[in-house]
Amino acid sequence: MARNRRRGIGEIISTIAFFGMSAWLALEALSLIGTVPQLQVYGLFAASLMCMLGGLRFVIVEIVNVVKSARKR
Repeated sequence: MARNRRRGIGEIISTIAFFGMSAWLALEALSLIGTVPQLQVYGLFAASLMCMLGGLRFVIVEIVNVVKSARKR
């Protein structure tokens, strides 16, 4: 029961921004390994992961909806 709704330009831009920041944070974390405390590197990787999940928010919603509909059966 997926809704066939078109994404607005603002949603597309924010999705691209989430993915871009995720990549930048991951690359920054990789470049800082060995030069800064490990906690800072882990924090950057965590922030990168959160941005990746933000970019995948529409996919996550669809997966949750499929799981919910499967449980109702």
